[in-house]
Amino acid sequence: MVTLSSLLTVLTLVNIVLIAIFTWAIWKLLKTIEKMGSRIDESLREFERTAEDLRKTNAIVQGILIHAEKSAGNVEHVTDGVRKLRKTLDAATGVLDFAVLPVLGSVAGLLAGSKTGMSHVLKRIFRKEGRHGGG
Repeated sequence: MVTLSSLLTVLTLVNIVLIAIFTWAIWKLLKTIEKMGSRIDESLREFERTAEDLRKTNAIVQGILIHAEKSAGNVEHVTDGVRKLRKTLDAATGVLDFAVLPVLGSVAGLLAGSKTGMSHVLKRIFRKEGRHGGG
């Protein structure tokens, strides 16, 4: 019976060693899973930060695009205003060319002619007085 008792002792020791090995393997597996979980958690946090940065960047880009659209609208408005002003100036230039400038030319000619005529009349008057006063 000594052999049976020795066999049971050996089997008990083998069971203890196997349980220790399984316990160590399970402990290592749990540590590995824990590390993977923390790495996955950190990756998810990094993904959230990236998504938040993208959201902020998107908001900034959207603001720039809205500003650019408003600026384009303002440029279009100014361009329309300049076109209307140009049409008005073209019309005013046409009026000046065909109505005002000829009249101004006539008035200038009249004034120049009047000055010349007046000068001629005054010279004649003062020359005659000069002859009468001297003679």
